[in-house]
Amino acid sequence: MSKLSFGARTSWMLAAGAVLIAFAAATGHHVASFLVTAAKAQAAGQDSVLRGAIDIHAHLDPDGYGPGANGRSIDVLDLAELAEAAGMRGFVIKQHYDQTADSAYLVRKLYPNLEVFGGIGTNFATGGLNPHAIRQMADVKGGWGRIVWMPTWDAEHYVRNHGNDRDFISVADDGTLVPGVRSVIAAMAEVSGKTRGSSGSLVLATGHNEPEEVLLMVEEARGLGLQVVVTHPLLDSVGMNLEQMRRAVEMGAYLEFVSGFTRLPETIAEHVEVIGEIGPEHCIVSSDRGQGRGPEGDAGPMPTHLDGLVAAAEALRSNGFTERELDMMFKENPARLLGLPVH
Repeated sequence: MSKLSFGARTSWMLAAGAVLIAFAAATGHHVASFLVTAAKAQAAGQDSVLRGAIDIHAHLDPDGYGPGANGRSIDVLDLAELAEAAGMRGFVIKQHYDQTADSAYLVRKLYPNLEVFGGIGTNFATGGLNPHAIRQMADVKGGWGRIVWMPTWDAEHYVRNHGNDRDFISVADDGTLVPGVRSVIAAMAEVSGKTRGSSGSLVLATGHNEPEEVLLMVEEARGLGLQVVVTHPLLDSVGMNLEQMRRAVEMGAYLEFVSGFTRLPETIAEHVEVIGEIGPEHCIVSSDRGQGRGPEGDAGPMPTHLDGLVAAAEALRSNGFTERELDMMFKENPARLLGLPVH
């Protein structure tokens, strides 16, 4: 399997998944366990980009639906098993409507060689722009909660641009950050470097907000000495242009590009151009995978987080990026963002 292209591997996995789903339905077993077993068998022969990689954007169960209706494809222990088999360094558990420091603590007990981190989304379910939730996340045993995502699914920009008729959270008013955003960022600076048991530093992720709001948050957080990553700036949920991305980088932020860009030739071309212009030293590639099919996420096979990372690496390689540059984006920059030593 290691000599097959990503497309061939994915086709094989989807075909195998269809067989496993039928078998699971006949025997009463949960399909995810079969898919993880198959993926684990493949992982050892995966792309070298996975060895030492850190995925900073991994959607995983146990999670809720949010505004959607599909469950996650695998859970935190499934990904830990896959990551260990592939030689990954670690991952960050992302949930929009909860904090995941507790999940990271438990996964680390079972997989002590993995660097597993959690975070928190500042949406309505966690109190919105709630500095108390930030302090609580940092106080969870182990101190593995590290990334604070500014509003995502409940962000005004996201809600308005996805045709939703529901309440939203505003992060700025007339070109100025609202007090709640400043309070959250101040709370992050207060506890950064002091997470319980591990003295970790917190990271601001800018969420699903409009470009000029993103830049205001970058400026505020960098002014207080926090690490910042701009959440998938090229996706419609954000929509930054090249000049705006340059401004974020000039203030010291990393830009995150997620593996879904590999689905279409035009988005591959767009990402290749932007990363080339910005420079790999300022970029992080993450999977943003974990989306499932059906209410429990097991109605059909989906690419794993590892598949997403490999697809992104292959697309970038085929467009002239070197292994050294891939190492920066998949391994070194995520480590720096999270305060880890660079290997």
